[in-house]
Amino acid sequence: MSSAPMPPPPPRPKNAVMWILAIIGAGFVATVLFGFLFASVFIRHFNVDEKRNTLEIETPAGAIRVQSDEKHSTGLPVYPGAQAVTDETANVDLEPPTGPGIAIATEKYTTPDDLGKVSDWYAQKLGPAYHREDHGSVVHIGHTKASSDADVSFVTDTADHGNGERVVALTRKSGGVDIELVRVGKKEVQ
Repeated sequence: MSSAPMPPPPPRPKNAVMWILAIIGAGFVATVLFGFLFASVFIRHFNVDEKRNTLEIETPAGAIRVQSDEKHSTGLPVYPGAQAVTDETANVDLEPPTGPGIAIATEKYTTPDDLGKVSDWYAQKLGPAYHREDHGSVVHIGHTKASSDADVSFVTDTADHGNGERVVALTRKSGGVDIELVRVGKKEVQ
């Protein structure tokens, strides 16, 4: 009696697993290399300067510069005797390749004086170009509404300052008042 010929044995799974792992590994390596290539094309310059507390990133779409130790970058008056809180100060510049850039500057100070005294000083010093907004209200900055934890805020009237906004936010804390100064607008010092 003759028997039917036996079919060839199926491929060994060990080879298939090795091919799958090789394809996945090659895909991972290609993804990493493509990521580095993409970053090198778009990030022209990246610099961190720890001595000056500065970060600079330049791309074809523009540049970003962050500096945390620039002195008095908001241009707003500082309450007499207030102590700077240096770890909460920053200056961010966003510069497109053409046209004016945008700057965001923040400063924080603290004083042991009471809120009424500090608020009265800022009301006199800032004058009519700023309007006062009290706790519980929504701060209006230009056409934007922002909630604030501040007890008292002084905000520029946009009709008087077409080149940006400035805010002085006063928050009562135990033992005094926190003063936050913010400037948002064109890159030039306003």
